[in-house]
Amino acid sequence: MQRERRRDPYPWTWEIPVAVALAALFVIVIGIQFGRSLANLLAGAGWTWPDANAGAFPSPIGTAFWTSLPGVFGGHADAGLPTPTPDGLAGRGLVWVSLAMTEVALLTATIWVGVSAYQRWGPGRMRGMATAAEAEKILGVTRLRKVAGIVRPDLYGKHAATVAPVQRTAGDLTEQTGPQFGHGLSPWLLNGRRTKEER
Repeated sequence: MQRERRRDPYPWTWEIPVAVALAALFVIVIGIQFGRSLANLLAGAGWTWPDANAGAFPSPIGTAFWTSLPGVFGGHADAGLPTPTPDGLAGRGLVWVSLAMTEVALLTATIWVGVSAYQRWGPGRMRGMATAAEAEKILGVTRLRKVAGIVRPDLYGKHAATVAPVQRTAGDLTEQTGPQFGHGLSPWLLNGRRTKEER
């Protein structure tokens, strides 16, 4: 295998694990807020999000987004929401179930994307392999139809329509005894030979 022959590993310094840990932590935090919003939506209170105007710097991921995390994780669906809060917010059980389902879905998607990216661009990737689009461009049906006259000149060449097909009879020696000298040649070779002799 090419992976076994190559010995040029990427140095695993501290930057890569820190980046992976920060990305996973951010996905978990986003999952908490999305889970709470999904629980409120299922309960009939509509889509809710932490107050974007709270704090010195208004932002959808601002002060209320971070300060409401312990309350949301504790099952309080109204933590950090702008006042007045809507009616019919989700209960603790629905909030926790929604958090669990959202976290599992987001972490599964994140792991899948990470593994796919590692296999595609990581240090252990297979080098020199064509992508599906490149293989289709070179070996696909469109390419084969374009070069059909070169691949099968007997069927799709310039003179394929002008050459008459070989007529065989039931008592043809080729059918009975197999290929012999002068027999068993492909029809387009025989047609070409006869055409030259007639000329």
